Amino acid sequence: MRGRHHEEDGGNLNQEVLNELRYMTALINNSRRGGRVQLAEAIKEADKYPFTYEIMHADIPEKCVLPTLASIFSGSKSAVQHLKQYTLSLMQWGRNDAILCRYFPASLAGEALALFDGLPEKSISSFKDLQKIFLTTYISDNLLRPGIETLFNLRRRPAESLRGLVTRWRTVCSELARRVDKRKFILAFVNALIPTDLLYTQIFIIRNSITMNELREYQEEYIELEEKQRQVNKMTLSPVKEGNSRLLPRTVHAVGNEPRRGKGEPTVPVPTKLVAVSSGDQEWIDQQRYEESKRRNHEPRSYNT
Repeated sequence: MRGRHHEEDGGNLNQEVLNELRYMTALINNSRRGGRVQLAEAIKEADKYPFTYEIMHADIPEKCVLPTLASIFSGSKSAVQHLKQYTLSLMQWGRNDAILCRYFPASLAGEALALFDGLPEKSISSFKDLQKIFLTTYISDNLLRPGIETLFNLRRRPAESLRGLVTRWRTVCSELARRVDKRKFILAFVNALIPTDLLYTQIFIIRNSITMNELREYQEEYIELEEKQRQVNKMTLSPVKEGNSRLLPRTVHAVGNEPRRGKGEPTVPVPTKLVAVSSGDQEWIDQQRYEESKRRNHEPRSYNT
């Protein structure tokens, strides 16, 4: 009985070991198979290019050697400048799309190379296609983004005239012409205004429907209005010149006919009133007073004895 139990226990142990070995073998095989699959996928991925069959299998002349490139583009510098330098480096092969396309990845690194590798297969059939895709990918980051930031960072400065703001806005618009949607120009100008500006209150509601020509008409109209207002304020607040002081009215005391009073009656104060007269009238009044005072001083005085 005991021997039978030992045999059964040994058989169960051997079976467990065999099962464990089969399990480990299966894991190893799966791991190897998975590695082979990953390697095959990696090789297949490495063989992928965004170029068409004609570009990839075109004959490259033996005398065509990749020149030393002036710069390697990683995505941080100007895409336009990099493209110019690259085409200049291969100027003698400027009409050979296969050379220009197949050598182009050698001028890329980092993020730019990763994005290039991620382009769809057979999406590029010429160097013109490559230029278009490359610039479309990087133009906003390397050329337009700083300009758009400058455009939307415009603000009307303290005490700045509307003409000054419009001039700065039009300068930025001219720099970004044909590369930025005109709607962005309009929104950027509205954003640059102060909410209390009269022009802002007029165009804010229609900012999504107004055209560039209509906006320019509004600008010219309110520039003229603001400049006229400035002239009026300047004339009102500026000190009056001596030559024009004669034209200003002056206030004098005008006394009505003095009522006659009897002998010994107390003097009654006569009410006076203020009358606005011109400078010329004031001079005449002053002259009359002077003549009257002079006449009184020369009249003979009578003394009661």
